[in-house]
Amino acid sequence: MTGQAGSSPNPRYWRWFQIAGRLLWLELVGGYALVSLYVFIQRLEGANPGADFIIYYGASLLALAGEAAAIFDWPSLRAAQAGVIGAPVHYLPWLYPPPLMLVVTPLATLPYIPAFAVWVTGQLALLAAAVGAMGRRPIALLAAMVFPATINNILVGQNGALSAALLGGGLVVLNRHPVLAGIMFGLLVYKPHLLVVVPFALLAMGAWRTMAAALASALGVSLLSLIAFGAAPWAAFLQAAPSGVRALEYGSDHWAKMPTVFAALRLLGAEVPLAYSGQGVSAVLAISVVIYMWRQGIALPLRASALLFATFLTTPYAFFYDQVVLIFAILWLGSAGSRPGGRIILVLLWLAPVALWLLAQFSQISLWPLLLVCCLAWLYWSTRRAPCTGRQ
Repeated sequence: MTGQAGSSPNPRYWRWFQIAGRLLWLELVGGYALVSLYVFIQRLEGANPGADFIIYYGASLLALAGEAAAIFDWPSLRAAQAGVIGAPVHYLPWLYPPPLMLVVTPLATLPYIPAFAVWVTGQLALLAAAVGAMGRRPIALLAAMVFPATINNILVGQNGALSAALLGGGLVVLNRHPVLAGIMFGLLVYKPHLLVVVPFALLAMGAWRTMAAALASALGVSLLSLIAFGAAPWAAFLQAAPSGVRALEYGSDHWAKMPTVFAALRLLGAEVPLAYSGQGVSAVLAISVVIYMWRQGIALPLRASALLFATFLTTPYAFFYDQVVLIFAILWLGSAGSRPGGRIILVLLWLAPVALWLLAQFSQISLWPLLLVCCLAWLYWSTRRAPCTGRQ
């Protein structure tokens, strides 16, 4: 029998196929969560249960002792870290501007493990609040918590969920509360490389109140850190900044963990000037797409997702724990309606924080730039073919 009826799949079998696919997906997500929980528990019994959290706790000890500027001195910070865990510490420097010290300094008033618990749960609470502001169902909160990048951030004790709450949360409330959005963007001054695309987007849409609030917020927390810790930490930060640049350019142990064009090219053996050139071209193209989409009045979920993809195509310096913010793009695009290729994009984005890191680690090939370019190009062409206008 020929014709449309003969060629279409049996609805009964197709339904069972969809159910099997969803069960497989749940098994993959649940399996990764369980493995991560096991690794987390095992680390709690190790020499340094907090992993990278020792950076923040050691800095807190120095700040509370009145030696805030010593945070930027590696021998002093290493001694503080080793004193906590009673073992030698690998190279875990402090590379952040002083405003972040306002957040971490109170941590050392608690013992190490309770402070680690506060650090992790506090970030997750802020991330949950930012996701909740999207107005999504409770399943969205669960998705944010079990997103592989979120779990990776917890495992290493880093600040990716905090950064995601500020950047993603600012984008969520941008149209409804532009001043609040600006304040949240400004608070991210401790990670300015994640804000590099935001000014271009705000200028493109003429969000003057948001830009003013962001500038006031950034200056406010910077001034507060100056009052709290003095000028010495700022001078030490500026003096130590070149060491962070050298770590980016020659820290081959870190490139597989970095979802940037610069790191991908360095992994392939490109020299530093060529890697910077490739990053520059990527930045110009990505920012151009963002400017176009934000000037056209594209719906916020789509242009905000484009900004997040462009961020990692623009900055040469970002780590796997910074990818937590991509959960906002996944949730926005998952509810933006059916668009060709949308499901494939979402699946790849969900798996990428683990799959692409492992690939880069063992093959020295990073596919993050390719995935991000595909995501940004997909958004650009889909909105050009069928523009989705509106403020929300």
